[in-house]
Amino acid sequence: MTALLPTHHAVDHDDVGCDCEDHDRRGLSRRGFMGLVGTGAAVLGYSSLGSRMAFATPENPSTGDVLVVVFMRGGWDGLNVVAPYQMPTYKTLRPTIRIKEPSEFTDPAGKAGLPLAAGGNVGPFALSGTFALNPSMTHLHTGAWADGKLAVVHAAGMPASESSTRSHFEAEQYWERGSRSLGITSGFVNRYLSGQSGLDRLSAVGRGSTLQTSLQGPATAVSMTSIGGFGVTGFPNNTQARTALNNLYKHGPQLLDETGADTLDVINLLTTLPADPGPQNGAVYGTDDLSRNLREVARLIRGNVGLRAVAIDFGGWDTHSDMGMPEDPASYMRQRTGLVSQAFQAFYRDLGTAMDEVTLVTLSEFGRTIGENGSGGTDHGRGNVMFALGGKIKGGVYGGFPTTIADGPEGDLTVMTDYRRVLSEVLQVRCGASNLGSIFPTYTQQGALGLAVA
Repeated sequence: MTALLPTHHAVDHDDVGCDCEDHDRRGLSRRGFMGLVGTGAAVLGYSSLGSRMAFATPENPSTGDVLVVVFMRGGWDGLNVVAPYQMPTYKTLRPTIRIKEPSEFTDPAGKAGLPLAAGGNVGPFALSGTFALNPSMTHLHTGAWADGKLAVVHAAGMPASESSTRSHFEAEQYWERGSRSLGITSGFVNRYLSGQSGLDRLSAVGRGSTLQTSLQGPATAVSMTSIGGFGVTGFPNNTQARTALNNLYKHGPQLLDETGADTLDVINLLTTLPADPGPQNGAVYGTDDLSRNLREVARLIRGNVGLRAVAIDFGGWDTHSDMGMPEDPASYMRQRTGLVSQAFQAFYRDLGTAMDEVTLVTLSEFGRTIGENGSGGTDHGRGNVMFALGGKIKGGVYGGFPTTIADGPEGDLTVMTDYRRVLSEVLQVRCGASNLGSIFPTYTQQGALGLAVA
């Protein structure tokens, strides 16, 4: 845990002038703890909520879903995650990196795009058959998508009329604050939590060493690299040190007292978690950071610790070069999207029926250019793809999409669905939010897309 800083992880493919930075991942050391207490109000919020721990979903569905926000840092290429693979202009503008149709292969298995079409548990939708997942995403395609629990919204984003920035840092800040306005400094998730009752010290967790912007604000939020690493370390006897610190923060200046006590209450709570039983229901996670984070989030949800919201970062999406062909198992983009597919499906399967009280949504600061560049990659663009995954999500593809895409002056995919429209529906229908005007104060609310079921 550290003092509050914006989180924007470095990517594997950097370009000159790209403004992503890397952050260390570490537990709570002696120096880190004292630094936290010195500035910890920014991380933990200003409220002292007593020693009790509230029960949250799935044990108490009336509190609303646990919201899991996965931010794809670097601007993931939505047209290479979910592609309009039959569109002639798409084929022309992406000759090397495009996702291909089954008819283009003698044996399309594992090479062609995975069609997103109505049928089985997926009800009819207007864009059925228009898109295909990256061929690496078989876990999701045969799992949550086939179950009718994965919603896709393409050409989503923050409209250029509100922000035309192509800076990673600026765009991430705007998305996570839910507004371009400089007068809005808290995160949209924190404002959502501020409108809820029954919150407690572990209501919100930011995975990593630094609290994400979306969680910053007055409501309690904790940054956590790992469950096992969240504790008092670096002392000759860590158990005695924790006891001494517990006694210390019973007395002292109010803010120091509240912040230190809040932190230690979280540490003490985590020590009461049952032993990790491992993934449930046959779920198989990968060894990457996204899988590791989602596996621990699933454990926290099952542990009934009062969790209401989680922010997770997954970087590596600033693909200005060397994306590779999707049909090539060794290509960068295929491997990266494959990690997402496995991690999301493992999380979905691990929680089983508890997913009825969990909704996962993806964000990314912007999309990529429609046409590939001369380096086999794509540059910063605008419209992008969003996922919503959960037991009460109605599978399908939602929102509008151009009938044809063209490489215009800036090569952007036009934003046709404001990303806040998706979040507003999830927050209101699944998370019980009644303060949408406060959560997104500069956004004019629109009708629900119909992807969330009450």
